[in-house]
Amino acid sequence: MATIKTDGFNDPFDQLLPSPETAIQTKRVNSRSGKITKINNLTYDTIEVTITCDKNTPPFNANAGQYATLKVDGIARPRAYSFAKAPALEKQNQITLFIRLVEGGELSDWFKQKKRSRAPVTVSGPMGKFGLDNSDDTIVCVAGGSGMSAIKALVEQACHQSLARDCLFFYGARTQADLYCLEEMEAIKQQWHPDHSFAFIPVLSEEPDDCDWQGPKGLVTEYLKTHYLDTNQLDINHIKAFFCGPPPMIDHGVKVLQDAGLVEQSIRYDKFEDVRSPAPVIDNQKCTLCDECLLVKPVENCIVELSDFSHSRQTGMTNAKNIVPGQTSGLYYNTLFINNDQCIRCYACVDACPHKAISPKNKAAPSMLRQR
Repeated sequence: MATIKTDGFNDPFDQLLPSPETAIQTKRVNSRSGKITKINNLTYDTIEVTITCDKNTPPFNANAGQYATLKVDGIARPRAYSFAKAPALEKQNQITLFIRLVEGGELSDWFKQKKRSRAPVTVSGPMGKFGLDNSDDTIVCVAGGSGMSAIKALVEQACHQSLARDCLFFYGARTQADLYCLEEMEAIKQQWHPDHSFAFIPVLSEEPDDCDWQGPKGLVTEYLKTHYLDTNQLDINHIKAFFCGPPPMIDHGVKVLQDAGLVEQSIRYDKFEDVRSPAPVIDNQKCTLCDECLLVKPVENCIVELSDFSHSRQTGMTNAKNIVPGQTSGLYYNTLFINNDQCIRCYACVDACPHKAISPKNKAAPSMLRQR
C-alpha cells in the first residue's frame, strides 16, 4: 500500500491508496527513424544489418532477447527481427539485426535489388518478454537458423555481466555453410566467468557423410536428448532452457525437456512466426480494457476498436464499424479486433496482455462484450 498525502503535514484525511499494478505496465513500443549504415554477409543467405538511428533520438532501452520491427520504403508491412547484439554492447543509436534472405520474400528481394547502404528505415520496439531469468541454474540455449540472433544477445549479455552460471548453447544448422558467429562464440567462451563454463555446440542436420566435419550431426534437439538428457549430463532440476528459431524445432525441444522432467516454468522461447502462422484473436470476455495491446502494436491498423460488426462461419467478419473519435462512443463495448490482413504475426500483443486474453488458439470468431 502507498500513502498518498494531500500536503507535507500529517493531515487526518491522508489516505492509503493501492499501489499501481506494475504487472500491466509493459514497455511501450517506440518508433525511431534511421538509416542502414552497414550490411555484412554472414552466410550465403544471412546478412547482418546495422542501423543507425537519427542523432539525439532516445534509446530503445531494450533487453537482450527482445525484438523490433523493421519498415522500409516500398514494403507494405514491417517485419519483426530479434536484436542480434546485447544492447549494452551496441554503439550509441545503433542496433544490429540478422536477416535471412528467403527466396521470393518481399524484404529479401528488396535487399537483393540494389545496395541498401544509407537507405532510410523505421524501427519500432522493443517488443517481447524473452530474456534471461535471475536464477543461478545452468543456462541451456537452443537456436536454429537466424534464431542465433536472440540467443547470441542473451549469452553476450550474460558474459558482459559476468553471470556466475554455466551455459550450453546448442545451435542447429543444415551444413557447415550455414554456420556463423563462430569467432564471437569463441570470444564469449574465453571471457566467460572464470569459475563457470560456456560451450557452443553446433549440430548439423544435412552435412554429407564424406565431409571433414568432426562435430555432431542430426537434429539439434535430438542431440540434446541423446547426449545430455539420456546420459544425465544435465541436472534437469537445475537448468533453465531458452529456445529461439523455427516453431517445429522449439516444439520438439520443449517436449524433449518436459519428457525428461523439466517444468514448464523453466522453459522460455521465442518462435519465429510469419504470415503463414495463425493470427492472434482477442477474447473480449477476458479483456479488461487496459489498452496494453494497443500500446505495443507495430502496425497502425493491426488492432482496431469496433463498435459493431457481423460475423458468420461463411463470411467471417462483415459490416465492421470502427470507433471514430468524436463520432462514435469513446468506449468500445463490443470488441477489440485483430485484423488478419494487417497482422504481421509478431505476437507483441500476446506478450503484452496481462490477462492472457490474446492467443492464436482462441476461437477465430471474436467474442463481444455486448450483443446488440
